[in-house]
Amino acid sequence: MRKLLALLLAIATLSAGCSAGSDDPDPRPALSKGETISLASLGLDWPRATGTLTPPKRPATPAGFDDVDLDEMAKVLTKWATVAALDDAVWQDNDPRPAVAATLPKAAGSTLRKQVKDAVSPHLAVANVFADDVSIIGKPLVTSAWKVSKDKDGKGKSYILLELQTRTAYEVRSGDGPTRVIGVLRVHGLSAYADTTDDFGVGGGWQEYGAGDCALALDDELRPESDGADALKDLKTFTRIGDGSKLEMPELGVQEQVDDEYLKRCREGQV
Repeated sequence: MRKLLALLLAIATLSAGCSAGSDDPDPRPALSKGETISLASLGLDWPRATGTLTPPKRPATPAGFDDVDLDEMAKVLTKWATVAALDDAVWQDNDPRPAVAATLPKAAGSTLRKQVKDAVSPHLAVANVFADDVSIIGKPLVTSAWKVSKDKDGKGKSYILLELQTRTAYEVRSGDGPTRVIGVLRVHGLSAYADTTDDFGVGGGWQEYGAGDCALALDDELRPESDGADALKDLKTFTRIGDGSKLEMPELGVQEQVDDEYLKRCREGQV
C-alpha cells in the first residue's frame, strides 16, 4: 500500500508510503488463496461506478461558517474525486495533472500542481493511474465518506477543513496474467476561512492496496502485486475501510513511505 497524505490550510505537503496489510478481524468468509482475485471473490457488494460519484450527505456545517460555502466546497470535492478515481480517460493518461487541476478553482488547481511537482510519484499523487499493459475489467466499485473539522491557524483565526474520501476497487489484468484487484483510498481536502470564496487551501492523500511495490516509485503507475497471498492480506484492510462510513487512512511506517529513499531502495533491488 502506498500513502500520500497531508491536509493543511494553505499549501499542503504531500508524502507517500506503502502498507504491510492488517490482522483486523473480518466478518466475511476467509478469502481464497488462489492466484486469481476478483471483486466477487472479495465479497464486495459496493455500488458499481457509473462515471459520476454520488457521495453520502455531507456533514453539518460547523458554527461560524456558511452552508452555501460548504455546499460549494462539497461540489468541488465531488468533481475532483470523480475525475481522480472514476474517469477512464485518466486511468492511463500520460499526465493526469491538467485534468485533475481543472476540476478545482484556478488558484487551488495551481497550488495542487505545485505541491506534486517534485513528488516521487507525481501522477499517482493526483489520480489512480495504471500501467499501459494493465486492463481494467468492467466498472470499478466505489464507496465514499466525508469528514469536516474546524481548527485555528497560527494566528488564531478559525478555518474549516472538508475532506472527501473515495474507496475504489478495480478488477484488473496485467497482460495475459491472472485477474487481480487493486484498491485505492484517496482523500481530497479543501480548507477555508469563513470569508473565503474560492481561495481554498488544498491537500490530499492516497493509499493503494494489492498493487506492486516498486512500480509506484519507478514507473509512477499501478500494476497488480505479483504475490497473490500478499495482495489478499493487503486488500483485507482496504475492504474493511471501504465497508465503513467514516473516513480512515491507516498510519504507515517510515519504511513504507514512497519518498526519495524508497525510490533509491527500489533502484537497488532492496524492496
